[in-house]
Amino acid sequence: MRSSPRSGRRALPLAATALMMTFFTACDLLSEPKERTRAEEATVEVTGESPVPLRLVASKVWSIGFDEEVGNQAIRLTEADSTEIELPYERTVPLAPTYRILFRVTNPSEEHEANVRMRVFLDDDLVYDQQATLKNASLQFSHLYQ
Repeated sequence: MRSSPRSGRRALPLAATALMMTFFTACDLLSEPKERTRAEEATVEVTGESPVPLRLVASKVWSIGFDEEVGNQAIRLTEADSTEIELPYERTVPLAPTYRILFRVTNPSEEHEANVRMRVFLDDDLVYDQQATLKNASLQFSHLYQ
């Protein structure tokens, strides 16, 4: 049986089209961004006015447990960084390897009030925005990925 030159001409464009479709599909699979299930970093911004230095506690190693003195659930810090800050203040921390974060801003003064705004971003997403007048009090944000 002889093949016709016309059937060869039809097969070549079909094969080329199939090859191009496979190539573009593979490129789409490789270049399409993966949907992230968790943030890579957390940023805290503290602004406002305070006549005294404030204290910022940041922790990636903490747990939730029962506090018998208070009679309810409480956050227990296992490791934490504590820093005395002046306003405005900003800090970014990577979330790996625990993928949990806690930020606590405290005005330890019992005599002076501080007007504080605390904002927290997970990557570029604003997830916490609170403003308060603090006197021997705190603002706190915590989040964990499971």
